[in-house]
Amino acid sequence: MKIFLAVVFATVFVIVAIFAFFIYRLNRVVTSSKQTQYGPFTIRADASTGKTLNVNYGIVDQTTVRYSIWFNGKSIRFPDNLQTNTGLPFLWRVYALADASEPTLIAGSQSLYLISLKDGQPVLEPLVEKDSDFASLQFLDSDDGQPGEKIDVFMVGQTEGMENLQLLSGGSMLLVSGQLVFDIHTGKKHFFNQSKQLVDNYSISNSQGAIALSPDKKSIAYHGNFASWNSATEDLPDSDHAIVVYDFEADNGYAVKYDDTATRMTNTEEIDRAWLRTYFEWNKQPSGQEKLQLNAFDPSTDSPTPWLGKLDTQDGYYNLYPVAPSMQSIFLDFVLSQMGWTSANILSDETGEYTGRRILIGDATTKLDIVYRESDQRISFSKHLYLPYDPTNQFYPALIKRIADGFNAELTTGKHQEHFGKIINETKRIRSQ
Repeated sequence: MKIFLAVVFATVFVIVAIFAFFIYRLNRVVTSSKQTQYGPFTIRADASTGKTLNVNYGIVDQTTVRYSIWFNGKSIRFPDNLQTNTGLPFLWRVYALADASEPTLIAGSQSLYLISLKDGQPVLEPLVEKDSDFASLQFLDSDDGQPGEKIDVFMVGQTEGMENLQLLSGGSMLLVSGQLVFDIHTGKKHFFNQSKQLVDNYSISNSQGAIALSPDKKSIAYHGNFASWNSATEDLPDSDHAIVVYDFEADNGYAVKYDDTATRMTNTEEIDRAWLRTYFEWNKQPSGQEKLQLNAFDPSTDSPTPWLGKLDTQDGYYNLYPVAPSMQSIFLDFVLSQMGWTSANILSDETGEYTGRRILIGDATTKLDIVYRESDQRISFSKHLYLPYDPTNQFYPALIKRIADGFNAELTTGKHQEHFGKIINETKRIRSQ
C-alpha cells in the first residue's frame, strides 16, 4: 500500500510539473520592456511573467528577463547553442567592456559571445561555447594586478534595474568560464584545459574562480580538490586540498599540496590571497618561470599561526574546530566567567549518540548551548536550541559575538592551542570507519 501511494504521489507530482511548465510556456505575457544605448548598440530587456511550479508554494508567478541586442534597428542573431539544457534559449545577460578601444559587448547564457563592429557592421565572435554548467567572467588583473570579483552569468528574474548595463572594467586579462584568457586590448586569446583534465589528480574548483595571478602573468592559481573517486582508501592523503597552478599559455599545470592543519584551513570557501601569501610564495626558476611553492617553516624560529574559532553571524554560531574533548571544559569555564556564572548555572549535561555532548547553561533570562561532537572534532556555541527564533532581537547575536571575540583574543596569545587537533580528510575518515 505504501509503495502504491508513493507511486501515485510521484505520478501526480510529475503531471503537475508538466502542466505548470506548459502553463508557463504558453501563458507568458510581456509585462515591460526597457532599453539602453551603448555606442551604436541598443540593448533591449523584455520582462515576461508566467506560471511555474514552486515545490514550496505550488504554482506561482515567475518573471523572466530576455535580452536582445540591436544595431540600426535590426536584432543581432545569436547561434542556437546559447544553451543546451536549460530550456531558456535566449540572452540572459549583456555586459560592456568599458576599457575596450571601441564599443564592445559580451552577451550570452551558458555560452558567451563578443559583439563589436568591423567595417561598420556588427561582428559576433564566440568566446566560450558550453554544453553544461554556468558561464562566468573574472578579470585576472583588476585588483592591484590580481584577480577581481568572479561574476557568474545567471538569468535576471526581476524588472527593477533590468535595463542597467553592467560594465566590466579595471583589467585587461579577462578569464572567461575558466577556459579562456582574453586580452581585451589586443584581442589575443589563450584557451586552456578545455577538457577539464585533473592536474596531479586534483580538480580545479571553478566555484571560487582564480585566487591569484603569477608575477609573470602567465599562470593562474586556483583551489584544488583531490579526486578521491578514482583512488583507493590507502592512497587517500590526510589532507585532500592543493593550490592548482595552471599556465594558460603552455596549457599545463601542477598542484602544490598543502596540509590543512599546518595552514589552519578549516573552510576552503574562505581561501583568499591573504591566506595564500601567508603560506605560499612565488619563486623565479632558472628558466624564468614563476613557480608557486609552500613557504619554508622552521619550527625552531617560526611560530605557527594560532588556531582561532569562527563566528557564523548568519546562523548565530561560534565554532571551534578541530578540537579535542578537553576543549569543551576550557570553553565552558570561559563562558561561565564571562557571564558571571558558576557551576550552579549548568542546567543540564547530556550526551547523545548522534547529537554529541550538549551542556546547557543559563539563568532565568538567558540560556546557552555548548555542544561537542567528537566525530566532527567541533564545539558549537549558540543560544539554546529550543528558544524561539526572533530576527528582530539582537541580544543573543551580540552576546555570542562578545564571547567569541573574547575567546579568540585569548587564542591569539597562544593560549589553549594544545587542545586543538588535526584536520583529517573527510572521505578518508568515513572510508576508514
